[in-house]
Amino acid sequence: MANSKTMSNPTHLEHIGKNIKKLRKLRELTQQELAKTAGLRLATISDIELGKANFQFNTLVRIATALNCYLDISFTPN
Repeated sequence: MANSKTMSNPTHLEHIGKNIKKLRKLRELTQQELAKTAGLRLATISDIELGKANFQFNTLVRIATALNCYLDISFTPN
């Protein structure tokens, strides 16, 4: 059973989703515009931003390309 500290921290998927949403809004794009540019379904973008979707690495590459940003992966302790 996970302790309360672990349960209060966002999951990796939620963290990635929040960052994608921040970048999308910074670029002044709707979810629909991002989905179209990345060649993904609107529901996929929505689920990723909500931290509800498990996705392939290639999907992140497509989103990063559509957002005109680098895909920087770092492992940092929380």
